[in-house]
Amino acid sequence: MKKSVAGVFLGMVALLLAATVSFAAPEEGITSAETTKSVTKKVRKKSADQTSLIDINSASPEQLATLPGLTGEDAKKIIASRPYTRKNQLKQKNIITAATYDGIKKLIVAKRQKNL
Repeated sequence: MKKSVAGVFLGMVALLLAATVSFAAPEEGITSAETTKSVTKKVRKKSADQTSLIDINSASPEQLATLPGLTGEDAKKIIASRPYTRKNQLKQKNIITAATYDGIKKLIVAKRQKNL
C-alpha cells in the first residue's frame, strides 16, 4: 500500500513539474534580445513624445502656430491669456474651439511656472 501511494505521489509531482516547465517556456521564435529591443523602442518613443510637447505657458507665437489648426490669431489669444494651470483651459475659456483643442491636446502641456 505504501508503495502505491508513493508511486501516485511521485506521478503527481512529475505531472506538476512538467506543466510548470511548459508554461514557463518562452514563445517559439521570440528571443529575449527581441523582447528587450521592443521594450527599448517603446521607452524611447514615449520619452521622445514627452520632450516634443509644446508648453502653452512659455511657447513663442511661432511655436504655437506650428500646431495643427492654430492660426496666428489663436497663438496671440493663447499668449494674452497666460498663465494656464491646465491645458484644457484653452477650451474652457473659449480661447480656441473644442475641435481645435481636440486636435492639439496630445501635443501640448501646461507647465506651471516655478516661483523665484
